Amino acid sequence: MEWIKVLALVAMVYGIWAAYQSLGAPVLHEGSRYFRQPDGSFRRWYGGRRFSASEVGMTEQG
Repeated sequence: MEWIKVLALVAMVYGIWAAYQSLGAPVLHEGSRYFRQPDGSFRRWYGGRRFSASEVGMTEQG
């Protein structure tokens, strides 16, 4: 039964790693990492509120 726990832990770690990798390259601004969202806004890796491009030091792109 221990192997089931180990397998579950490995699957959970892989899922977290895959989700983080899918965020893409971060934009660094004042020591914080922001990830571009499909709608053009930015978010931190853990979610939270949306940031506009001007808030993270980028110019607005049309």
